[in-house]
Amino acid sequence: MSNLLEQAKIAVQRQNWSLVNYYLKQFILESRSDKATSTFPKNNADLDEVIDLGIEVLQNGDFQEKWDIDKLFKQIGKPAIAPLIEIIKDREIDLEQRWFVTKILAEFNSEEVLETMGNIIVSSEPVDLQEIAAETLASFGDSAIDLLTDLLAKPKSRLLAIKALAKINCISIIPALLTVVKDENNEVRMIAISALNNYCDSRIPIVLISALKDKVAKVRKAAIIGLAGYANLHQELGLVKLLQALLWDINFEVSQQAAIALGKIGTNSAATALCELLKTTAVPVFFKIDAVRALGRIETQVSLEYLQNLLGYNFLVKVNDWAQIVNEIIIALGKLEKPELKPQATNILIEFIASGNPNLENISVKKSLALTLGYLGNIHALEYLIQLLEDGDNSVILHSVAAMKKLDSKKAYQKLVSLSEQATLNSQLKKGIATALAEWNN
Repeated sequence: MSNLLEQAKIAVQRQNWSLVNYYLKQFILESRSDKATSTFPKNNADLDEVIDLGIEVLQNGDFQEKWDIDKLFKQIGKPAIAPLIEIIKDREIDLEQRWFVTKILAEFNSEEVLETMGNIIVSSEPVDLQEIAAETLASFGDSAIDLLTDLLAKPKSRLLAIKALAKINCISIIPALLTVVKDENNEVRMIAISALNNYCDSRIPIVLISALKDKVAKVRKAAIIGLAGYANLHQELGLVKLLQALLWDINFEVSQQAAIALGKIGTNSAATALCELLKTTAVPVFFKIDAVRALGRIETQVSLEYLQNLLGYNFLVKVNDWAQIVNEIIIALGKLEKPELKPQATNILIEFIASGNPNLENISVKKSLALTLGYLGNIHALEYLIQLLEDGDNSVILHSVAAMKKLDSKKAYQKLVSLSEQATLNSQLKKGIATALAEWNN
């Protein structure tokens, strides 16, 4: 017997499990027939002794020592499978030890391990052990699909099986998922629908549409998320009408997801549905903000007209809430990506400024206006940005300066210098321009 194994056995007698780990690893390093790999030679006469000593660590070591011994069994490979499975089968052995063994076996994708994990799931084993067995099967990917599909057919193991299947990224799981989309267990249905959202398949949309009527909000929400991925089929599926109805769902998470999905569909009819929602006084402010963001993503002439109308619309809410919604509309205009819509957006904001809307006194609104006008990049906004320098809030002035630099830095700077030299300039604006020029030269 190797001297290193003798040392490991002495360490076992002294219950020094870290030292046992060390000697076993050193023995494996010296025993490799091919130094370029970490594989333990299968014909080594001391193999059984190494496995037994490793199991000693699993039985007696602390958490870290058990964790470290994991690497040893990976290097031993297939010969370690049978002894480890025997530990799992022994219900007299400590649950933590069996849990660790199950985790170690996740490295071995073999028929024996598949069968063992399946047996754990259908048995009366503790939940923790069943869950790690299901995770192990999920890690095996394609090779575990048939077994998990069989487990899915059994009510007792269905939930764990669907959780494992959902983690396997493979179109082969679709048929199995489709069998439980109307399962009596709410969580099973939700997991199945959510997993189907990862795939594009002609069988899925009709299932998702049916799930929109599910009694459980989480299932309805998952179905909406999935249908948003079929925006290109919105006409064939009648998605706008379906989703518009869900804007009024009893659960606000479902309603919010419907608004987001309509924004992704991005048609004028979707914009109309969102605008109608926004003009309804009974809708909470937080939901209106989500609807504004969704409307802003649509980016059509019609959606911009709706945003313009909403800027001047009295939402019949508290003053602060109204300002918050207006601010969100301005931010939405500042996120436009289509170049052909940016001039229209600039004109919308300039008209809003000229309207004398009471929300123009709100600091957050003024800062958002400055940033949005700067992003839109239209030099016609320069005069308004200069007006903002008259504001008493220094943060508004700084936002205005940042925006002017984006429009036309040279032209804006020259304009400010010219204005600073005018003797008739009011003191507040003169002070703001001085602050802007000082900031510019920093």
